[in-house]
Amino acid sequence: MEVKMFKFEEDKTYSMPPFFGGTVFDAKLTATADILSLNFTMNTDDKTLNKFLPKGFELLKPELTISLCQLRACNWFVGGGYNLIQVQVPARFNGKHDQLEGVFPLVIWENNTIPIIGGREQSGQPKIFADIQDLHSYNNKYFTNASIFGETFLRLEMSDIKFWEKGKLEKAKAAGPIPNNVFGWRYIPKVDGPGAALNEPILYPQSTSIINGCCAKGSVEWIPNKKNVYNYIIKQLADLPVHGNISVNSVAGTVFMNALKGRVLR
Repeated sequence: MEVKMFKFEEDKTYSMPPFFGGTVFDAKLTATADILSLNFTMNTDDKTLNKFLPKGFELLKPELTISLCQLRACNWFVGGGYNLIQVQVPARFNGKHDQLEGVFPLVIWENNTIPIIGGREQSGQPKIFADIQDLHSYNNKYFTNASIFGETFLRLEMSDIKFWEKGKLEKAKAAGPIPNNVFGWRYIPKVDGPGAALNEPILYPQSTSIINGCCAKGSVEWIPNKKNVYNYIIKQLADLPVHGNISVNSVAGTVFMNALKGRVLR
């Protein structure tokens, strides 16, 4: 009697563990969520930022943005939600076939493993886990923190909030979903030695519809700690100089994440 074995089907896409079946690939499927994002932007040292970017990418300006995002009512998440902190730089990809401007995430912390797994495997997003508090408010200040094993490694605070003027807000609403080219890099190490089994730049298209926005002053505090398993990342970010004040641009709306419309950049 022939034993039926598992096999991969060409018209399906799989995620780990793949042995229970895949789904038919449909590029029209879009992940959506209600989003509140606080984007802390600072001017810093371009030489140091350039050291983080892989070949093919160009730093557009010496600017680092740390974004706290609260995602809720996620359509792929049974209506649930999660928090993330994304550290990114503005960048341009200069390839043989693709020339695009967008943002290059250096690291993304998330407080749920489900989006971490998909984002890493499929879209090359540099996602790792952390406990990230919901946004809290007191005396017209908004704040949160991120920790690992109970040790806080980042504190964010927004103050002196000024909501957008009516004209600016109406213009943003009328614009509809604002496209955002999010870059990624899929790196899978070899099993039997140094080097990569997979090593390629990725485009992960996203867009955001805005329903409200404000600007504010920001405070960012990195807390290096040798007990933190990601201290080698935190220490390098903490060592970046900050030139001038930290500004915050905050928006609320709907985010559209088109992972299945992503592609390898050439």
